[in-house]
Amino acid sequence: MNLIQEGQKITLNIIKDDMLYELVCTIKAIKDDRLILELPPYFMRYIQFLDVGCCFTAKVFSKLGTIDFNTIVISSPLENSDDFEIELDYNAVRFTPGEEIAIINAVEKLEISYNGKIISAKTFEISTEYLKFYCDTIFDFEESFDCKLILPDDYDTISFRATVIEIDPEYNKEYKVTYSNMNEYDRQNLLYYMYVYTNSMDTE
Repeated sequence: MNLIQEGQKITLNIIKDDMLYELVCTIKAIKDDRLILELPPYFMRYIQFLDVGCCFTAKVFSKLGTIDFNTIVISSPLENSDDFEIELDYNAVRFTPGEEIAIINAVEKLEISYNGKIISAKTFEISTEYLKFYCDTIFDFEESFDCKLILPDDYDTISFRATVIEIDPEYNKEYKVTYSNMNEYDRQNLLYYMYVYTNSMDTE
């Protein structure tokens, strides 16, 4: 799973002779190791940069932030090819969160490993930087513990270490924690889940 989706805008940043050129395309299809792009009508003015093997930086924009990676042209319009394809290396993809923290209302199950036991909790808010949940167990401020966030359907289980940064002053069973020790695969899955959720809310 990834934040990169068909129909998203992607900007190809090309630097030549200390000049920056931007070519804004649309993602037409996603393959295992490449993206097929729909070129804009004005692409002919940049044709010199679109030969096979040409390198540039690609940036994909989502509501959660920016995904960028270095890429090369695999299939060029100079070859009279039906498709314009660029390389997609998932291992080199970098994600930069947006200035606004993305937040979704949540009902996902949270499993907490605490004092040798597994404690079940229920989330009520997920963001790119923190998680909020209800739990009958009493935790202290700045206390840390391992967690598994169980996402629905095929979105997988997200593992991380949580640290309590806020306890509701009136209802002390509501906690806010930050993430740490989350691997990149799990982070991308969480961001993808949030991306799909926010997009589905917009279309309702």
